[in-house]
Amino acid sequence: MNDERISRWMGPLGLLTVVAIFIGFGPLGGSAPGENASGVRVAAYYNAHMATSWASIYVVGFGLALAILFVSQLRTVLRKSAGEQTFWPNVVFAAGIILVVGIVVLGIFQVVLIVAAHNHEFAIAKLVNFVGDNGELGFIFGMALLTLATGASILLNRSANPLPKTLGWWSLLVGVVSCLGPVSFFALLFGLPIWFIATGFVIGTKARRASKDLPSEPVLASADLGAIPNYGDTASHESRSQMSEN
Repeated sequence: MNDERISRWMGPLGLLTVVAIFIGFGPLGGSAPGENASGVRVAAYYNAHMATSWASIYVVGFGLALAILFVSQLRTVLRKSAGEQTFWPNVVFAAGIILVVGIVVLGIFQVVLIVAAHNHEFAIAKLVNFVGDNGELGFIFGMALLTLATGASILLNRSANPLPKTLGWWSLLVGVVSCLGPVSFFALLFGLPIWFIATGFVIGTKARRASKDLPSEPVLASADLGAIPNYGDTASHESRSQMSEN
């Protein structure tokens, strides 16, 4: 599958990424105990919700795999739309990896909580639950860097075929809100999901329009064949003209 075909599917890819991560953290994640909950309460919760907790890990993992595909193709699109400039697209890709790794770390805490609860290790469950509830720095940093770098790439690297400036300004807005402490929750809950979906569909629409503007190869071939003069018919016509004169 080539880059143009992948770009046309960026919209559904971004939407599916958001849906998978939302289901993993939302309905399957449930309302876990807070950071100050006792080890006994934490263990009781995860023992009662063990199946949904494991399902949450797998669904979020699937969403993160889609996110890696999304960010990888985003780097390619940004590089092409920026006239093959590579600095900001590479920063975007690195930020996407940081975002994914930050969520993976939280998933590791989730696995430790499930195992500790199953083994009745209340002290470990309490400690890991506290650390996990305060371990959002990695993915918040990745979210902010991803959107800020995308906005910078779109707005600063303007070429003959750039992405819309509106998308660049939205990316910067999400990145700035991500850096505003408690307000970053709104960027995580609304800004980043909308950014994934909007970016994907903008890229997909642009790719489909570009493919429609390109003429197909058979048309070019027929046009070239039509432009070739028919020397055989010309020679035959000249021969008949000479015979008639004689």
